[in-house]
Amino acid sequence: MIAINSQLNDLISQSEGRYLSNSELQGIKQYLQTVSERAKIYDILQAKSDPLVRLALKKFMTLHPDVMKKHGKRCYYDMTEVMRYIALSVLRDDPQFFKEAMALWETNILAAYQKQYPCLVCYRCLQEIIHENLPTNVTKYMDPYITIMMQALDLPAKMMNAA
Repeated sequence: MIAINSQLNDLISQSEGRYLSNSELQGIKQYLQTVSERAKIYDILQAKSDPLVRLALKKFMTLHPDVMKKHGKRCYYDMTEVMRYIALSVLRDDPQFFKEAMALWETNILAAYQKQYPCLVCYRCLQEIIHENLPTNVTKYMDPYITIMMQALDLPAKMMNAA
């Protein structure tokens, strides 16, 4: 049986043949207590992702016009996909899902094309736009996922510098 998020899935798998402990139940209770708020945030992101992405790319254009001229449509597509995965990950309350389904996949592709640095800058622009345009109760749920994305994009550069 696959649970709604990775943590619950792992918990269910580990509890085979036994009852969950009180501390294990706390994670489930916490998840259930925040599901309504996360569903509202999902709705907000569904409605506002496109304008937020456009604003972030407009800001990014001032920093890297060459990248936007050459790859603007691809940047838009990738960033809207990331926003959809952030919304879904917020709903699921599942950083592991986001890492595995989006961040690592996109990072590998961008590293292959050696475009991770401009994309890192682009996601910084997105984070700034999000903080300028969304309330704190929304950004506090989004920030961990944007941070995961930026850390994943920064990792190949750090690995290359360490070599």
